[in-house]
Amino acid sequence: MMKTCSKLFLMMIVVIGLMGENVQATAATVATPKTKAASPDIQVIVNNSTVYVGVTAYVEQGTTMIPIKALQYIPGNSTIWNNITQTVTVSQDGSVITLVIGQKTATINDRTVQLPVAPAIREGRAMVPLRFIAEAAQAKVFWNATSRTVYVAKTPDTLLRQLSGTDLATARAAAVSIPRINRLKTFTPSDNSGTGIYRYYFPEGQSYPFFEQRGDVVSYYEMQDNHSELVWTAKMNLNQQSGNNLFFLPYAIEQEDGSMPSIITNVAFYDTLTANGVVRYGYIENPIQSSGRAEPPFPNIPGEQQVK
Repeated sequence: MMKTCSKLFLMMIVVIGLMGENVQATAATVATPKTKAASPDIQVIVNNSTVYVGVTAYVEQGTTMIPIKALQYIPGNSTIWNNITQTVTVSQDGSVITLVIGQKTATINDRTVQLPVAPAIREGRAMVPLRFIAEAAQAKVFWNATSRTVYVAKTPDTLLRQLSGTDLATARAAAVSIPRINRLKTFTPSDNSGTGIYRYYFPEGQSYPFFEQRGDVVSYYEMQDNHSELVWTAKMNLNQQSGNNLFFLPYAIEQEDGSMPSIITNVAFYDTLTANGVVRYGYIENPIQSSGRAEPPFPNIPGEQQVK
């Protein structure tokens, strides 16, 4: 049974994440011989925002180098560039990190540390080692070799508090806003499959895990180490019904990556119309559960409370 209505669903932030593995462990394998076509540019996504700063990131000796302007996307970071001394100073949570162009050492407060690659100037921009800066700022760094995407994730404390709060609607809005990581393939929705609508599914009474559907592509996220991890994604044929582990998505799977989950509880859904922000929402009952459940002779009346 499906119940629907319309209202503004505030705080729902639509994001499409990509994710990856260890940058230093895998970045060396993406170098392309000069005799082959050039690899696509590396994409940097910090807390679900793609970094556009006028110069592309690059890999040197297995280390991803990014322009210092990209550091402003990491929550809590404050960055200062001194053009005279060629020094980058990053302040984060009481720590001060100092790097100098051309030097393979840096300082964190009064401690000297070694860098994998010295900061450099490229196309007039100061470039610094991403992983060193991010991890010094208590952020997580991931590399997706297939999509050549670097992910930096640091969830703000405000979102974590909302996620663990008692208001389920607020917790669900926080869940879809938390930084996402994608270790899997990326599927693009078909143009004619309703790409202007985002649908979210949550197990009844929960904010995690959740599904995000855009047109004929569905993605399933779980909470892992204070970020959202893409565990399963698939491209569906919306014109072909087929049984699977997900009673609320009874479509044939054309392509998939990861492990499809199995959901047996009832599911809450939210349809977000990106054009105007209006949401349609309700519940979808599991037919297997509801078929064996007898209706009480006197059902509860909404809003009525039992007298103690």
